Amino acid sequence: MKVLRYNNKRIAIARILIENITSIFEVLPNNVQILNIKCWEQVAFATILALKSFERGTNKAKTIKGEILLRASGTLQIKDAILQVGAKEGENFLVAIGEHAEGDLRDIITKISARELPIVDCEEEKVKELFECAALVDVL
Repeated sequence: MKVLRYNNKRIAIARILIENITSIFEVLPNNVQILNIKCWEQVAFATILALKSFERGTNKAKTIKGEILLRASGTLQIKDAILQVGAKEGENFLVAIGEHAEGDLRDIITKISARELPIVDCEEEKVKELFECAALVDVL
């Protein structure tokens, strides 16, 4: 699990292996999103951009979870974002925001019987490409 800070907010990111995604949506609180992407760095960047957009009032989605999806996918359509980066069986990332972000993730991982996987850094060039994709939402 990685834990970051943005302003006074804690952001916790966990890489998980999950076999059945149908049950996860019933236990995800408003401060937790699940994404099917390859790099934890993309999760972190999309989450920070989503938080910034709500601070500035430039958010495109109604919820922080929706905004994270849009930012991670680089699109303005929730439907497209879900298709591109929405949860799928196998490896996914969970991201939680808040004072108890790490505990929230641990609770969810236990509830859904997922296995936490080690987080490894992505190649620098791939990360740059993913950051550009996430930043596109601001100019669309």
